[in-house]
Amino acid sequence: MASGSLCCVSSGNGASELLYHPEAAQEVKALPDVLRGKMARLLVQLSERGNELRYPLSRPIKNGLFELRASGTDIARTLFVFQQGKKIYILRCFIKKTEKTPPKEIVVALQRLEELSDG
Repeated sequence: MASGSLCCVSSGNGASELLYHPEAAQEVKALPDVLRGKMARLLVQLSERGNELRYPLSRPIKNGLFELRASGTDIARTLFVFQQGKKIYILRCFIKKTEKTPPKEIVVALQRLEELSDG
């Protein structure tokens, strides 16, 4: 996939640019209303605060992969990585049903990162 197919959101004022894998953008939009609103606010904070955003809002997973943590009636996670030039790639968003982040979700995020890196 070419990087030109990324969805881009920038809030300006020196904030990091959020670059969404197209499927991740659709996954965020598909969240239930309350979770989507919470995740949207977290994504703005991520853009503004970058790697200063810490637990319980964000935490490292592995291999440079991080998760944003939104909760309501359900629990949503968005997996992302930091890239050079104040860019953050949003790779995967899902509703979490288990205690730990499912390994298959991490695999999907890392595959999407590889797609973006190859593009």
